[in-house]
Amino acid sequence: MKYPVLAALAVAVASLHAADAPKSIVDAPTPPPAKTVKPLTPDQVKQAWTMLGFSIASQSPMPQVNSQLELTDEEIELFLAGVRQAMRGEKPKFNPAELGEGADAMFQERVNAKAGKWGKQNDEFLAKIDADKSVTKTASGLRYKILVPGSAVKPTKESTVKCRYEGKLADGKVFDSTKTRNNEPTEFPLSGVIPAWTEGVQLIGVGGKIVLYCPSAIAYGDQGQGPIPGKSVLEFEVELVEISKAK
Repeated sequence: MKYPVLAALAVAVASLHAADAPKSIVDAPTPPPAKTVKPLTPDQVKQAWTMLGFSIASQSPMPQVNSQLELTDEEIELFLAGVRQAMRGEKPKFNPAELGEGADAMFQERVNAKAGKWGKQNDEFLAKIDADKSVTKTASGLRYKILVPGSAVKPTKESTVKCRYEGKLADGKVFDSTKTRNNEPTEFPLSGVIPAWTEGVQLIGVGGKIVLYCPSAIAYGDQGQGPIPGKSVLEFEVELVEISKAK
């Protein structure tokens, strides 16, 4: 997103460079016509402010806080009340020091309860996968099922590949998917992703599809990442679209 101050600065810099350049009537290019920007409608103005809040919040720890504490709608509203106060430069209408250890204990109890429930759900999910005879388990703990083998040529761990994919948690919640990005494949080096992907994508060729069941030890570990809680077993369906570079 381009902010007005930055845009104005860019225009000012461009103007200074233009002033320093030698003038030539013959060589001077015809300036392009000024671009007309259509004003936003009242509804779009509201949407723009919502978009700004969404963009900032989604890149902050807020989604992870919600994932770890499983906030109710009422708790989210109370949380946002604190955010509004901070944005306005206001102070809470209570003494934070009086909450101290009590608040810490409450939050820790919520995290521990979520971890216990989540751990049980992950164990049950993995046990169900292990009971499926169509699933293969490797020495690393990766479980996989090849849906379409693809071409005979397969990537190596040094390859850069393009893939379409969808990732789910043990409860079936989708946390990432190329379907939300016009199903455009994502390009990445196989050496730069989680170990489960590095190992699993090498098992199929171009045009191939595979389902990967990834224990946390070869995924995002005890800490998790973003919307992925710590110690999560992950399920990915991956389509290998292209091996764009290989050594």
